[in-house]
Formats: sequence, C-alpha cells, structure tokens
Amino acid sequence: MRRRTFLVAAATAPFLIKSPAMAQDGLLAGGTFRDGDPVHRGSGNLRITRAADGTRTVELLRMEIVPGPNLFVYLVEEPDPLFPEDVTAKFLSLGKLKSLTGDQAYAMPDDVDLAAWGSVVVWCDNFKTAFAVASIERP
Repeated sequence: MRRRTFLVAAATAPFLIKSPAMAQDGLLAGGTFRDGDPVHRGSGNLRITRAADGTRTVELLRMEIVPGPNLFVYLVEEPDPLFPEDVTAKFLSLGKLKSLTGDQAYAMPDDVDLAAWGSVVVWCDNFKTAFAVASIERP
C-alpha cells in the first residue's frame, strides 16, 4: 500500500500589505472598540493617523455596530466613559456614523489637540447612549 504525503501550509501570524497611502501615514494613536453596554454593542479598531500633508484622520476599521437611530462619532475627553455624563461632559462631534459595518474615516480638525482627548465613542444622540467606545492609546 502506498502512502500519500500532503503538505499543509498555514500562516501562523496575520500580515498587512501596506498601500502607498498607508506607508505615508504616521500612526498617532490606536485602540479597540468595546460594547457601550450589553444592549448597545459595537466592535472594531481605532486608528488615528497623520498624512504626509499634515492632515489627521480618525479611522474606524472593521466596525460592527448594532443598528440605532442618529449615530455619531465623537472625540470624548474621558478615556473610559461608562455613563452618558462621561461622554457629554466634553465631546467633539466628527460627524454622523457613515456605516454600521466596515471601514470609515473622519477628518480631525486642524485646531484639535489630540492630547486633550481620551476616547472615541459611537454615540446615539436620540437615546443619549454609547454604542461603542475605544480608549485612545498612544504609541
């Protein structure tokens, strides 16, 4: 009886192929989104970058957010907001959430001092609740 040998190749670590645009971006900060609470859930990654021309972008990557009305992306002073008051005490809206899923980018105004902000929150303006929260982690 002849034995057959099979070779199975598997990648043991993820890899990233950078596009020319990504190679020019400088990573300023990152983070991981967590659920706002047991009902209002969201996941994905946060990346804040500076392009070669100096513009800064807040990127929500591989986002998955449960549906909700009137969702916005906020920069929030509190690094780990647990209550609505933690978000609304000091925030800056970057605009309406563009999609419940996938990658999306928001321009950061030139006059914003990133050091003054602790998290990025997907916020429901109708019900005053966080759907997803990512603490800003600087390298």
